[in-house]
Amino acid sequence: MSSQEIEAATAEIRDHIEGFLDTLEVRMEEPRFDEAIEESESLDSKNLSQRRERCVEDDLIWPILDTLGFDHTPRPYYPSGDENECPDFRVENLADRVIGENKSINQFGEAKNDLRTYLDSQRYEYGIATDGFRWAVYEVEADERGRATTVDVVAEQNIKPVVRRLARERGLVSYTEELQSESTVEGVLGRFYQAFNHYGVRRAIGGLDEFYDLYVEVLAGDGEYQTIESDIMSMLEAPDDATQSEELAFGALFLDRMAFLKLLDDRGVIEGVSLRKEWEEHNRGLNRFRGSFYSTFLQPLFYDALSAHPKQRDGELQRSLQEVPFLSGGLFERLLPNELAYDLPDETVKTVLSRFVEGEGRTLINEAANGSLLETYTEEYENRELAGEFPQHYTAIVGAYHGEIEFVESQIERTLRSFEG
Repeated sequence: MSSQEIEAATAEIRDHIEGFLDTLEVRMEEPRFDEAIEESESLDSKNLSQRRERCVEDDLIWPILDTLGFDHTPRPYYPSGDENECPDFRVENLADRVIGENKSINQFGEAKNDLRTYLDSQRYEYGIATDGFRWAVYEVEADERGRATTVDVVAEQNIKPVVRRLARERGLVSYTEELQSESTVEGVLGRFYQAFNHYGVRRAIGGLDEFYDLYVEVLAGDGEYQTIESDIMSMLEAPDDATQSEELAFGALFLDRMAFLKLLDDRGVIEGVSLRKEWEEHNRGLNRFRGSFYSTFLQPLFYDALSAHPKQRDGELQRSLQEVPFLSGGLFERLLPNELAYDLPDETVKTVLSRFVEGEGRTLINEAANGSLLETYTEEYENRELAGEFPQHYTAIVGAYHGEIEFVESQIERTLRSFEG
């Protein structure tokens, strides 16, 4: 999530709050306005000439939900048997069943309590409670006595300090010492947006996280939150007889290999090889006219060095590759039909190196240490379609990765000692 996105969203939410204050300023008498903004009084429908909950929805809740990225249906059908009792909205663009309960300002507790009556595992599992100022996401669980209780999924966020500050700046409420010490408008709204935007909520309830969204974007250009111009599948140069399943498997295998290289580099196993330096030398030298970085450096690293015993390596292999350790787990051997015929243009490899390997370095190392990126992606997150598109290769890729992890972990101390000596 970029700082530009956060700044733009923060400005939008601020505009929504300003619009809400405009409505209250026009419709409400001054004493009642002060009590609602500075204290904990709710709105009065008589003052507003509108139902108070509807006023908060129209001027604050619906606009904020739009900025947060939620598609929502107000007053959805709810199979409770009573048409007068239903949630205030249903979220349409989350895989999980999520509803929302709205109340007038300063009535957050009532929203939370009402939400509890709607949540269950058969109809709706998660719920957003809000009074326009305070926001939280809950799921329902049974306590030791079997009673339903709400559990935090996204901790409560409160934007009321911003409302109070903006009202003070406009001279709508009195100055108080408490306001003087509160956080900035941008700070409060920035934290709120990061916690409560569509991606933040999806991640909190177990959906695709940012790292794996980038993974699928780099691989196939189908990420929901990331955008790149050169994904592997659209730029891959594959053999003429390669199936789509084989091409997708090659892309996933390539990313697994790059993740494992980052793990080896982090642990000092391939100190003599720097992907960054090798790329820079390739990019500025004459090497780039001999072929792609993938074909001139990564292929020899994979097939002629890491997967070949030192006694079997070609004497013409560059010195830095001659010195890398031999890995016998199978990840860098040829796992796919006609694998040597694949190639990746420099434009795509640069994207993988800069956005995925370097840009996500620490996360990549952690995930690589856990095992195959492909396996983790398909096992832990809701989208398993990727693995389903190449079942004949999935087991081989994941198995080779785990074999490599097991081998390296068993040899890591001896390997490091050999480098030190």
